[in-house]
Amino acid sequence: MTTVRKHVFELTPWPWRTLAWVQVPDGLETFTMYEITTIEFGSPTRVEATPAEEAQWYQAAQAFEEELRAAQSQVRWDHGVRTRPGFMVDVRTVRRRRYDLVPGRRKRSREAWARCEARMRAAEEAYRPIREEIEQRIAQTAATTGE
Repeated sequence: MTTVRKHVFELTPWPWRTLAWVQVPDGLETFTMYEITTIEFGSPTRVEATPAEEAQWYQAAQAFEEELRAAQSQVRWDHGVRTRPGFMVDVRTVRRRRYDLVPGRRKRSREAWARCEARMRAAEEAYRPIREEIEQRIAQTAATTGE
């Protein structure tokens, strides 16, 4: 039996809520993935899987999350934010380019988000078969155990 935990990847909300001229595309806020874990806290879900499947699921989840983080970092860089997502930093010390003074900032922002969305959607499509397989196994296990 393999323990899987549902994990939701979320875009870091800062600085998007502070930049009025930036519009985050709909549907990029959260992505669902399943992590293979040995830690059984909360309500772990156990499914049947071979060691080869475990390794495949683990690698796919890692690659998916890395690509999402890379896309998020790139879009932050394109907008002039010079901190890593998820890294705690004093908002006053973050250096941002002053896009408010630069013409065409909305167009460049839309183009940066389009590139980010394309990368994230491609990563999601690559991970979709693995996610569906895990969800199918979870449903089979729930039906078998009568939950």
